[in-house]
Amino acid sequence: MNILRWIAPVWLLVQTATAGESTLTKTYQPLCGDSTIEIVIAEVTCHHWYANSASSPVNLIALRNVPPTDNPEQAKEDLNVASICGLKFRMSDLGAHEAPLVTLDATGFALAGPFAGTPAEERDKLREKIVRASLECVRRCLGERLAKTPVALKCGEADKEWLGKIVEEFNAHDRGKAFFVASGG
Repeated sequence: MNILRWIAPVWLLVQTATAGESTLTKTYQPLCGDSTIEIVIAEVTCHHWYANSASSPVNLIALRNVPPTDNPEQAKEDLNVASICGLKFRMSDLGAHEAPLVTLDATGFALAGPFAGTPAEERDKLREKIVRASLECVRRCLGERLAKTPVALKCGEADKEWLGKIVEEFNAHDRGKAFFVASGG
């Protein structure tokens, strides 16, 4: 019986010690192309510091990208359009009784960095392009097994109408086909 009293604390200690273990995880990110109006979808190997947590490649879509990591002290530059503009993605726990859900959090979405100086007449088109490219990354991360996972939207009241239409279109879209195709300009 004495040994059983020691198993739980030792097991807890082992789990705590390995909880911060990092690994390399593949995800997709919308990256700045040769110009501020070009967005390239790239498969990225990310240094995932919190790999033993419940996060998934979807959660890594909006991370800073040079180098790609979820450790903010190591990410020195940013080529990731979603990160620069404040988009975030979260995938719900993949519990046995709950269907997974991806949340697009656009509460902090704004044209920033190299996109801040975009002429007013091009802003709406660029904002839509950034959201579509980011959702294409979600589509690619989900793969076949989770392809039908719906995306929920979290955003400010002013953005609900136009963002809601894009998310609605994405949820109805055939996930076997590209939602966004990168093109220069």
